[in-house]
Amino acid sequence: MMKYVRITALVLVVGLIGGCSNSFVYNQLDWLIPWYVDDYVDLTRDQKKSLKAQLRPLLDWHRREELASYLQILDKVEADLAGPLTGEQIEGWANEMVAAWERIEERMLPVAFQLGDELSDEQMQEFIGNLWERQAELEEEYLPRTEEEYVAESFESFEENFRDLLGRLSLEQLELLQSASKNLQRFDAVWLEDRRAWLGRLEQLLQREPGWQQAVRDALAEHESNPSPAYREAYAHNQQIINSTIAEVLNLRSEKQSRRLQREIDDIRRDLQKLIDQGADSSSESS
Repeated sequence: MMKYVRITALVLVVGLIGGCSNSFVYNQLDWLIPWYVDDYVDLTRDQKKSLKAQLRPLLDWHRREELASYLQILDKVEADLAGPLTGEQIEGWANEMVAAWERIEERMLPVAFQLGDELSDEQMQEFIGNLWERQAELEEEYLPRTEEEYVAESFESFEENFRDLLGRLSLEQLELLQSASKNLQRFDAVWLEDRRAWLGRLEQLLQREPGWQQAVRDALAEHESNPSPAYREAYAHNQQIINSTIAEVLNLRSEKQSRRLQREIDDIRRDLQKLIDQGADSSSESS
């Protein structure tokens, strides 16, 4: 599900700053991102240096402007938690996080295009080959699962995420998660089919004919706004179940779970503010 894939990415960003040691990790993203890219294509020393230089203003922007928007999302979450939650409120949180990720994506595209210009033909073929290899790995991992395995893994993912936020779950909460897992429409085949079609289109565009950057941008916008009917139907169905389940489980939280959840929110808020303050100090020193 496209939105929830993006939300996961944003949660990873927020998760990076969920503690002092992770604040250090966030501050090193201009070094870590090239290492991640290097998993797909072997960059030269000069290419890594160029990529890191391009990332610095993007990360400065993110610290200067986007981290404050995360605090606003936390404010909204905390206010909503004061009363009974609805699936519509959960969807509102998700939409705000999706919007935040889309702003990151928009800023990252020029960096990706610049790197694409700098890759040799051999490197580009290596990159495309590794994308297809990852597709094959995902298909091998997910498609052979039985319906029982799919439900069990969905439940396990639900339970693990809630346990991280709330601690030990009650029997009633676990039953809600079990019911939700059984009611989800199976999405792996639809998602992987959509992903395979996108990779085929992307492979053509990455032959880097004149105007390829705008062609990629246009294709990406079309791909995100016009999924297949099967994809759209399964996504809408599962989104409704996920949103309502999150609301119901949180509405059943005990006082102990509420205290744990509040500590998690407070920790994220504190680390966000620390990073914002560090950015402000850095800007004042360089000016």
